Amino acid sequence: MDNLLVVGFVGFFILASIVITWWSSRSTKSASEFYVAGKGVPWVQVGIAMVGSYLSAASFLGCPGDIGVFGIDSIWLSIGFFGGYMALLMLIAGPLRNVGSFTVAGALARRFPDDKLKLAVMVCTIVVSTFYLVPQMLGAGLLFEMLMGWDFLACTIGLGVLMCFYIVFGGMKSTLYNQVIQALFLWAAMVVLTVMAFFLVGGGSLGSIFATADKVVPPDAVSDALVAEYRRDPAAARSRWPKELEAAAAKARTAGEAAVAKAEESAFVATAYKDLAAQVKEQTPEQAIAHVRARLPEAASAMTIGVKTGDSLAILSTVIALVFGTAGLPHILIMFFTVPSARAAKKSVTLCIVALGIFYLCAIILGFLLFPAIYPKLIGWISQGGSGVGLAKNMAVLEISQMVGGKWLMAIGAAGAVAAILSTAAGLMITVAGTVSNDLYKVYINTQASEKQELMIARITTVLMSAIAVVLAVMLKKENIAWLVMLGFGIAASAIFPGMLGTLWWRGATRQGVIASIVTGLVVSCVFIVLLLTGVPTFLGLPTSGGPGVFGVTAGFLALFLVSKLTSDYGKDPEAFLALAHKPDAD
Repeated sequence: MDNLLVVGFVGFFILASIVITWWSSRSTKSASEFYVAGKGVPWVQVGIAMVGSYLSAASFLGCPGDIGVFGIDSIWLSIGFFGGYMALLMLIAGPLRNVGSFTVAGALARRFPDDKLKLAVMVCTIVVSTFYLVPQMLGAGLLFEMLMGWDFLACTIGLGVLMCFYIVFGGMKSTLYNQVIQALFLWAAMVVLTVMAFFLVGGGSLGSIFATADKVVPPDAVSDALVAEYRRDPAAARSRWPKELEAAAAKARTAGEAAVAKAEESAFVATAYKDLAAQVKEQTPEQAIAHVRARLPEAASAMTIGVKTGDSLAILSTVIALVFGTAGLPHILIMFFTVPSARAAKKSVTLCIVALGIFYLCAIILGFLLFPAIYPKLIGWISQGGSGVGLAKNMAVLEISQMVGGKWLMAIGAAGAVAAILSTAAGLMITVAGTVSNDLYKVYINTQASEKQELMIARITTVLMSAIAVVLAVMLKKENIAWLVMLGFGIAASAIFPGMLGTLWWRGATRQGVIASIVTGLVVSCVFIVLLLTGVPTFLGLPTSGGPGVFGVTAGFLALFLVSKLTSDYGKDPEAFLALAHKPDAD
């Protein structure tokens, strides 16, 4: 691809960010201006900025790419990402804006003025934001490394410096304006790409697209089918590739017969998959689809449910994390404090929901269009093993962009992914800066802090958070980006959502119950994440593969209910608080 085009589009965003930062820095003098843009931003602008803040590279590249690897199972990612905003609109948007100040902790503390509650929410905010921020930095570095051949570390540091620049000098106002530009570009890139691919690749027929998907063996299912083939007749497998299987067996003999069988099976799958990829490499997608189906007639299709995971509880956990995690993401919730009223907050969310609905519908359709467009490429990537899976998920959208629109559309797609990363990362960093300065420094370190001191701490926090994110991105370079994002959603759903919902809606919620809910949700979700990342498949009979969603949320709500029933601190005038929270036109 033409590197100059990518550099040109990305350069446009960087230049626009610098200009906007310079312009907005002239009016960013007070704490209110820095944290929430003075609480007077028009709802249309905030609604578009929400789209920019929410749509990360995982949405733009990962949602379609995941369908291209696993098939229909992965539509839950798009549905979950979209469904989260429905929960946000119905349960959180208006009440939170009515009672909030600069941070989520500040909103909850209005009913329960307890420093321990602020501290608990602040810890959750930092943990969630870190889990969500690191994949953005990681994705940017990998994207430039794969597309341009640039140094990963240099690209990641460069992004961190850029984020620091326009948050430290421009605050929330600069962040919002940048997010608006990036959201419009990203959304348009997805819609244009999908429409072009729908007609040029899919023939303008959804029926044809899904009929093709029904014939396709999704790349991940090829591995499962080859495992089944080996287990049906190991002797035939050994006779087909004797050298490869014998070499693998020789290395495992000292560990016993079971290890030898496992090593032979893995060697057979890897060798057979590479052989299949070589056979379809020069074929058209249609020929490759027919070839793989003929080779593996019993394999699942891209329309078969259960390819990604056969455990329905794991799927449920993933969906719950996405739906309720959105309603607990601090960098999304802080947006509600930038509009003048609760009614404006709901309008912003409604606009965002419409835009996201169109975006994720396009992402699903585009995912299925990957099969008739680049199926041999998908098989080739997955045949490479671990790193190939990441390539398939992250590069498939850019590959189909080049196919249907040439180097220009591919450059636009790459720039769209960078726009998503810039927008999301900026929202996360200003959220952390706000909670550290408001909920830690001003509460525990310097209770008499002036606005100038608060802003200085917020800016120092931004620089430190950028450095930490760069270091973690380098350390976690080989981790799956989509999974890291999912873990952030799981923690937000478990630790923040139950307590916030109880505070905003339940008269019977107590201060102790909300704190117990936050701590329990955070601990349970972190335990499941540690088990998941260390390869433990189950815990107390519960699957870890779907993340902490259903387990952490359930534990958080149980802690909220049980502890609230055993205590009686209902907060500062709960009736007046709930009346304010649910007053439609409160300012």
